[in-house]
Amino acid sequence: MDLKTYLCNDRMDYLPFFSKGYIMDWLLKSEQYWLRCFVKALRKEEFYTFYKPNKFLKYYYGRQKNILGRKLGFFIPAGCFGPGLKVYHYGSILINPKTRIGKNCTLHGNCCLGSKGVYPDDSPVIGDNVDIGQGAQVLGGITIANGVKIGAGAIVTKSILEPNVTVVGIPARIVHQQTL
Repeated sequence: MDLKTYLCNDRMDYLPFFSKGYIMDWLLKSEQYWLRCFVKALRKEEFYTFYKPNKFLKYYYGRQKNILGRKLGFFIPAGCFGPGLKVYHYGSILINPKTRIGKNCTLHGNCCLGSKGVYPDDSPVIGDNVDIGQGAQVLGGITIANGVKIGAGAIVTKSILEPNVTVVGIPARIVHQQTL
């Protein structure tokens, strides 16, 4: 696998290099421009860490990712997300390094995916095609099934083992079964 193929797996809207949209985005430095820059740096750090190890490039892109992360309010370590990551908004997205998230995950701003702060450090395992809403928190050593939509402001502290459901509230509870 080469770097270009690895980057194309994400669902971020990458514009062609010299297209009108790319140039306007670059000149105006829109929110989506910074989000794309962060995800590119994250994926390049992962590529040079796991697929084609190179200490210098791993350090360079890790540093670039951390600088952008401070600007956007993100703490997302390399190796947590499967392919197909989509980030819609910036602002305080915190991911525990031990959290594992499947393919095609969608994140909105102000999310927290991590442990409850107890020893041993246990973090969530999240399935494929999960949509995590604005301000949602997924805490503790729990499992989230494939296709789950976590509503805005929900706090999930118990496993959601039923696929394709919507959960909302504090504490989160299932409110809707999705039909395929």
